[in-house]
Amino acid sequence: MNTILLVHNSGDFIWEKTENLYVKGYLSDRNGRFYEKIQLLEYFKGMASLADFEEKVKFANGCFSVIFSDKEDIFVACDSIRTFPLFYASIDGDWKISDDASQFVKSLGLPIINELASHEFLATGFVTGRETLINELYQVQAGELIHFKKKELKRKFYFSYRVSKSSESEYEELRSEGTKVINETFNRFAESLNGRTVVVPLSGGFDSRLVAVMLKKLGYKNVICITYGRPENPEIKISRQVAEILGFEWICIDYTDELIQSYIEDPDFKSFYPFSSGLVSMFYLQEFFAVRYLKEKQLIPEDSIFVPGHTGDFIGGKHLGKYANLLEKESTDVIAERIYTYFYCYKRPSKKKEQILDRIEKNLGEKFTGEHDLAYSIQEDWEYKEKLAKFITNSVTTYTFFGYGFRLPYWDKELVGFFRNLPLHMKINKFLYDDILTNEFFEPEGVNFEEELQATEKILKRQILKNKIKRILPQFLLRVFHTKQDNFYYYEITREMVNDMASKGQTIKVYNNSYNSLIIQWYLEKLKSSI
Repeated sequence: MNTILLVHNSGDFIWEKTENLYVKGYLSDRNGRFYEKIQLLEYFKGMASLADFEEKVKFANGCFSVIFSDKEDIFVACDSIRTFPLFYASIDGDWKISDDASQFVKSLGLPIINELASHEFLATGFVTGRETLINELYQVQAGELIHFKKKELKRKFYFSYRVSKSSESEYEELRSEGTKVINETFNRFAESLNGRTVVVPLSGGFDSRLVAVMLKKLGYKNVICITYGRPENPEIKISRQVAEILGFEWICIDYTDELIQSYIEDPDFKSFYPFSSGLVSMFYLQEFFAVRYLKEKQLIPEDSIFVPGHTGDFIGGKHLGKYANLLEKESTDVIAERIYTYFYCYKRPSKKKEQILDRIEKNLGEKFTGEHDLAYSIQEDWEYKEKLAKFITNSVTTYTFFGYGFRLPYWDKELVGFFRNLPLHMKINKFLYDDILTNEFFEPEGVNFEEELQATEKILKRQILKNKIKRILPQFLLRVFHTKQDNFYYYEITREMVNDMASKGQTIKVYNNSYNSLIIQWYLEKLKSSI
């Protein structure tokens, strides 16, 4: 008998359900009508077939997961960025579907580590494709729809970031259109807030700044901007300036030994990290201490909505600036090699390289759209559905863990569609994106600054050269010649993990000068010891 087990039902996002329908999140339909909470059932009502289900998810603009049961058939889908993860397995010929990977494993008894996935996890911080760190336990991917039928399943991607042809419009026309799309996107976003307090994690960069600027422009007054990290964090100065100019309340949380002390044994943390990781992703600690502090000190209302800047720099094209000689036509093995070089960079799985490359090519192949997709967009689609969905946007679990809501305006379908279709030369180094933000939105509000933290084209080119050198240097030389800026107290945070492992006679090392590598290793060791 098929089983649906949904256990995450607290805070701002709970599963709304009828006899055969389960849905969580928020969305707008193609006419701009907004749905959340119990209203989501109304959006998905009236479905009678797979075609009905696919049409509903395809035109749903927002963050959601949905399960529809029709007799022996079950249809499941996650949004284009996999905001609310779902997992599944076949047990004794029946399908089991859940939103909690850890409890899923315990109840089903699948305690075998996926060896290749664990090598991949150590290298990237996430597990690609539909696999997880446990054998025979699978995840629903970003933009994926699955039809479970008896002992079979059919999988399909209803969303793709790939394009077969980019826009041929002139620059000024695209600049005007982009400005219009941003305005329309944030109008939809503001209408979804319903007067609730918006908390903007405001950094020194452009993405979160645009969120704050648009809230000001739209006359939304119930806004609190927060910044966190070391007191000397250079982002704090710009963050405070932006908040003051826009007239928003600003809260700064200093990261100190007192704030993080003994967190390894803290009950909140012990519940948080398996919830956030889901046997797929590295859990983020960067905001954990800040959000917990805000909650404990009652500095924000319980029904607050967090709005991070995830992740405008990607749709803008920042990631493309680090690659040399991007082409519109390349073979899949060339794309796979580039993905391996740039993304499998923590504990690089050199002995498993060929297996990993085969894995990457397989994942690229299953996302084929039937068109002659441009090579760089094939890589973008991989990054969107793998790194962004499982490594970056997954950090919103910090907000949901503490019971808060969130909105991700940068993943609005119209906004994503516009930037996805831009010509390559307008995307590299965020050329058009930064032009629109600085001149159309920041300048009128007085939040363009002479000293910005945004990297210039010259700095980006220099970074490409540094990255090439780093890839051929041994680890000990990197540690000698490279001093990593640590604005968010990660040295002290990860030192707790190093000491925790040392107390058990285990050693974890920093790979590629990244504190993330320590978090990844600590989590994997915890997982192995627990099963």
